[in-house]
Amino acid sequence: MQKILIDPRAPLKENAKKIVRFAFPIIVVNLLYTVESMFSLILVSGISASAVAAVGFSLSLLWFVYSLMALSYTGTSVLVAQRVGAGEDPSPALSSGLLVSFLIALPLTFFGKDMVLKIMEFLGASERVVALSSEYLTPIFWFITVGFMTNTFYGAFNGAGDTKTPMKVAIVMNMVNVSTAYCLIYGKFGFPELGVQGAGWGIVLSELVAFLIYLYLTAVLGKPFRLSPRLSRKVLRRMVLIGTPTAVERAVTTLSFNVFVGFLAKFGDKVLAAHQIGLRVESISFMVGFGFMVASTVIAGQNYGAKNMKGLLYGVSLTAKITAFIMGFLGLVIIIFPEYLTLPFTRDEEVVKWAVYYLIIVGISQVPMAYASIYSGALKGMGRTTVPLLINVFSFWVFRIVPSFLLLNVLSSPLVPWVFMTVETFLRAGLFYVAFRREIRLQSSSSSPQPDPRSC
Repeated sequence: MQKILIDPRAPLKENAKKIVRFAFPIIVVNLLYTVESMFSLILVSGISASAVAAVGFSLSLLWFVYSLMALSYTGTSVLVAQRVGAGEDPSPALSSGLLVSFLIALPLTFFGKDMVLKIMEFLGASERVVALSSEYLTPIFWFITVGFMTNTFYGAFNGAGDTKTPMKVAIVMNMVNVSTAYCLIYGKFGFPELGVQGAGWGIVLSELVAFLIYLYLTAVLGKPFRLSPRLSRKVLRRMVLIGTPTAVERAVTTLSFNVFVGFLAKFGDKVLAAHQIGLRVESISFMVGFGFMVASTVIAGQNYGAKNMKGLLYGVSLTAKITAFIMGFLGLVIIIFPEYLTLPFTRDEEVVKWAVYYLIIVGISQVPMAYASIYSGALKGMGRTTVPLLINVFSFWVFRIVPSFLLLNVLSSPLVPWVFMTVETFLRAGLFYVAFRREIRLQSSSSSPQPDPRSC
């Protein structure tokens, strides 16, 4: 286990290096997940544009299902981080998280796929896209409990300050996914030709391998701490209290996002495919922000557990500036080279045209997205998960969905929702900044004297 305690009196370079060194493996993990999604789209692009739309739409809706992971993932990560910061045994948090994740995922094994397909139909996907999505989702929902529990292990490792091990596991996952998906989609090297379903099996096999690795590391090697079957009612209760708002937030936000995608589905499969391709390109920058957001959650959680509020404020603020710089640079690359970034996914001229429009518009929003991500993560690390729930739901509907819906009745163009998407990101970043500073003031006024982080 590693404590990530921040001392504001230490040199800027030392703190920045500590944050980047901690966050870098998380960023690599998230970029690898992005590459995994990209390869899924690239591999099925040889089938048809409808296959790209189906896999892309399915991945978007799976985020709605995976939002339920947030209950166990966030609860486990935050509680492990806080217990590590306070010098307590983190094992009960992981045991509780694994139990909760299994119980949540089990019903999805039987009812999850039908629910996703019905939502897809409701949002206006074509019959062809729905049929292909059904093939893709079948193996994923058969083994969804494995995916949920693997994600909980990932949260525990991050909370304990070990971000390098999940990075190594993610590399293995990508190798398994890409190789098996390629073989199963096109029937290479003696494997059956499963088409779109082969991409689904690639994900399943990679998650199964990762689950077995994590189980061996914690149960046998005791890394980063030994997994024990010991459960605690107090820990379970805190996990539910901390994780539920985040699960609700991600479920509502993801469902809202897919309502937003539904606006674009009405413009046809090519616009929808362009949006999905644009999301995959943008996700390179987004996953950098997401990686630093996970880091800010752990930094806030460990320093909060150690009652180091000054270090918490300084560490989160520095993380936000570093993230904004990196995502701002990536946003500039997206704006300058949108067509080149689109071409690996498709050669269809109309799809490329709309994807270029999307990337130019969304590239502008990368800096505010960085600030929104970091302050949201910090609030979660402090256990204030209800605040991001309220801000994200309010901002998404009031500043993005409702204005898009109203203007689309007057101006029928996919540019309308894309522009409002960027405007909403700026406004949401402002709301998160205000909420974080307010929480810091409340905690600082009621906290005990600050410890010396170098003595913790």
